[in-house]
Amino acid sequence: MNVIHISIRRACLVPAFAVLVSQALVAYSQTVLIDFGNNASYRGLSVPNPDMNGNFWNSLQPGVLSPLIGVDNAATGMQLGWDTPVATDSYNGPAGATDETLLNDYVLLTDVDQEALGNLGGALEGPFDFAAGYDGVNHFAVRFQIQGLNPTATYDLTFFGSHKFSVDATTVYTVYSDDTYTTPVATASLNVQDPVNFWVHNRDQVAVINGVSPQADNILYIEFVGATGFGGYLNDMQIEANAPALNADYDNDGDVDGNDLGKWKSEFGQVGPTVMADGDGDNDVDGNDFLIWQREFGLPGAGLAAVPEPAGIALLAVGSLALAAFDRRRRT
Repeated sequence: MNVIHISIRRACLVPAFAVLVSQALVAYSQTVLIDFGNNASYRGLSVPNPDMNGNFWNSLQPGVLSPLIGVDNAATGMQLGWDTPVATDSYNGPAGATDETLLNDYVLLTDVDQEALGNLGGALEGPFDFAAGYDGVNHFAVRFQIQGLNPTATYDLTFFGSHKFSVDATTVYTVYSDDTYTTPVATASLNVQDPVNFWVHNRDQVAVINGVSPQADNILYIEFVGATGFGGYLNDMQIEANAPALNADYDNDGDVDGNDLGKWKSEFGQVGPTVMADGDGDNDVDGNDFLIWQREFGLPGAGLAAVPEPAGIALLAVGSLALAAFDRRRRT
């Protein structure tokens, strides 16, 4: 018989406190890759960065508040925190019955279609381990937050879940409006195993939620759970930011700043289809175009996010997670 140890991270959300900070713009990658397991998680492995596609990953120890980097290894200002317990393992995932003493050998047995998974298949360590809503005794929904998002952007979320011998063949991934997790905003489902042949794991399918906006406090509140309420699975995940076009980006450099104001000043009063500081598209540069610049000043375009740095004053809500760990064992 095999003994499966699944580590649980219990999360208690510490009340947010407000601090005064400055705000400016820092470039970051539009794409973030998250591996739900690392060398410190139970029977987990970190992705060796960069992967075969040249992308950098966030290999997380589920249950721990974690800052996120982009695929270019640049800071994003985003972080992932947990609102519920979460179990971690690789046993009965795409690599089969893993042995914690031989993980580097078992990762080579990870049976997924790396090409079909795209960025999520760029390293076998990504789909190898998983976060789960099952601790060997209890089934539960797992809830976590993606914090520090750009309020002007929308986000595409791609989930890969894979596990054999699950009670629920299907895992449901849902975005909610706030941390009460009562009002769903968008949802997607994925068969983590074959619905008939329960010993056959998912190797090439993903669930996608496109165009979701940040919700309360510029956060995405995400839950995953089995379709009938049993435990769900999440191996790795991709987040892509889609920042809107900026009408006041008069110098076409991807942001709205003082240089765009300078362009407006130099073209003020000019008319015709070739003027660049025509934010309202009426073929002249006037006070209305200044008001558009004023409204959009400081907003990031694609690939930019607002993070603390010296310049103006803003109010930032900061929270953290307090954690305690224990193991549950199940004999099968």
